[in-house]
Amino acid sequence: MFIDIINKILFITLFMSVFNVIRHIWLMIKIIREEDVPNTYILPSKDLILLGLSIGYILTTIFTGVTI
Repeated sequence: MFIDIINKILFITLFMSVFNVIRHIWLMIKIIREEDVPNTYILPSKDLILLGLSIGYILTTIFTGVTI
């Protein structure tokens, strides 16, 4: 039972990571498509760390799977 709860938490974390990465990709595309002078996509350090953790978790899940 405890393992089932942990697996559900890991699935929720995976979906949150995927949504975080999709959000940042969407914001990058939105900035690229602006007609003004090309802007840079600047992230605060907190968001950059969270994006890195999200990408790392997604890649780890692809190679090892979600289950414990």
